[in-house]
Amino acid sequence: MSRVSPVLLVVLYLFGTALILAEEQRPAGALDAAPASTLTLAGARQQALSTSPDLQALNARVQAAEGAARQARAFANPELALETEDFGGDKTLGVTPQNTVSLSQGIEWFGKRSARVEAAQHGSEVAVRDLARGRRDLLADVDRAFTALLGAQDRAAIAEQNAETAREVTRAVSSLVAAGEVSPVEEARAQGDEALAAIDLENSRRDLDLARRELTRLWGEDSPPSFAAAGTLAASAVLPDRDTAMVGLASLPDLTRWDAEVARQTSLVEFARKQVLPDLKLSVGTRSYSGLSGRAYAAGLAIPIPLATQYAGAKAEASAHQEQIKLDRRAEEVRIRVRFLAAHETLSRAISEARALRDEVLPRAARVYEALNEGYRRGKFRLLDLLEARRTLAQTRLRYVDALVRLNTADADLRRLLPDDTDNSIGVQR
Repeated sequence: MSRVSPVLLVVLYLFGTALILAEEQRPAGALDAAPASTLTLAGARQQALSTSPDLQALNARVQAAEGAARQARAFANPELALETEDFGGDKTLGVTPQNTVSLSQGIEWFGKRSARVEAAQHGSEVAVRDLARGRRDLLADVDRAFTALLGAQDRAAIAEQNAETAREVTRAVSSLVAAGEVSPVEEARAQGDEALAAIDLENSRRDLDLARRELTRLWGEDSPPSFAAAGTLAASAVLPDRDTAMVGLASLPDLTRWDAEVARQTSLVEFARKQVLPDLKLSVGTRSYSGLSGRAYAAGLAIPIPLATQYAGAKAEASAHQEQIKLDRRAEEVRIRVRFLAAHETLSRAISEARALRDEVLPRAARVYEALNEGYRRGKFRLLDLLEARRTLAQTRLRYVDALVRLNTADADLRRLLPDDTDNSIGVQR
């Protein structure tokens, strides 16, 4: 039986100790350069609700619709007219100049104003429900972006651990090469593995910066400050009953806004039908004659004669829009149901995948790595075996992070479509 060199045993012991410190003592999620501040999910949501340009635009639309509704209730202004007749000209006619001051008021035919007011009120309801839908979309986007940022932080932490471990491996193997215990080929192999780990670390840091920018974009910033997302990715989620949840989809603002739109278009159809009825214009006034002390009174009634147009085009247009909106509502309902079913299925698969990785795959990969690490320290395994085990463990950890990101993203997608979910938050521990 061959003897193991004392130098080799010392170097292997130091190498194994370094690996254990790199893998076990380093806190998960820790990076070398700590960000200046941290951001919670609640803080990110509040920031987005306060400064999101998209949400502010929807708020402005609500204000505009409310203004239009107030204006629709207003009556037409009366008209004041001053008229002078029979002045100047041929005096042999013997006419007396006269001045008339009159006040006229347009009167809409019965039903026109009420239809116009109802249409404007329903338009305001559409804007309010679009705002509610936009708020849900924004919060769901924040949840997804925050999940992506947490995942990017975890990947960067794993990449940092891998890079540190690769550096320790290279140093340990270099010591063995210097002592003449292993071939220089082993050192070149370790250096190549270290270079790959450094590339992965740099890529993970760039991905982290992109994830941070994607989150701050939602509240209108394109140059985000350095901050870290506080919290951890949830390892599981509650899967709601599919049939029960689907019953409540009709109360989502995504669909109720179409109900208000249908009601608005119905009022516009009624208004178009009333347009064929001519509006009245009443006028009253007083008339004075030049050189005479007396006064006379004048009254008038004007009615448009609907000869040039019968508003047939307006009625056809309003009716076609009404049918279009009903079809749009039906199409949106189908899309919502399909989105819900897809999100429900995705979340179910993500929960199963994360559970399998957490309970079976990840512990097994960790045990294999620990066994090979111990065996390598005793001279029973090659460096290549240890590097492969470390790489497999790192890949398994990254896959677990990816699975958690998919789980939390699917949870956010599903909660976006739950009508009774006022908080609309993902399962991130805050």
